[in-house]
Amino acid sequence: MSADKTKQLEDRMQDLEAECEIRNLMATYLLKVDANDPKGVGEIFSKDGVMDFGGLIGLGAYKGREAIAKVFGDIGAMEMGGFSWHLAHTPCIEVHGNKAIGHWGWTVLGGGLETGGVYNDEYVKTDEGWKVKKRVATPYYMMEFGKWDNERFQGPTR
Repeated sequence: MSADKTKQLEDRMQDLEAECEIRNLMATYLLKVDANDPKGVGEIFSKDGVMDFGGLIGLGAYKGREAIAKVFGDIGAMEMGGFSWHLAHTPCIEVHGNKAIGHWGWTVLGGGLETGGVYNDEYVKTDEGWKVKKRVATPYYMMEFGKWDNERFQGPTR
């Protein structure tokens, strides 16, 4: 095999490994949120990471692990009926060296409500591994669980 082909294969393998690590990062985020582990949620982000809730439940943007952990602690202290389940789905991840972008659908079940939207993420590879540099959560709907209401949907339509 030529040196060029070997390099191409190595690059492709690095991109696939990065995508797998980013998927695991998202899974860890979801588990930490559901376990009400705000410090663990903060550690998913880079040291200067940003979590932007896009106005969801009146929340804005928070920068840095400490601020992110605090807001997730505050959210966890809210009454959610004792249960929440965060799901991420339909990922689209593009790796560009030590940076990547991701687009995920998300759904949250808890407190008798279902909420959904999209995450638009920026990732960075650090000495600690892949981290979220910026996450923007754009909510599309919030409704009573199992009772779809077109009037409450705010996302894009076809």
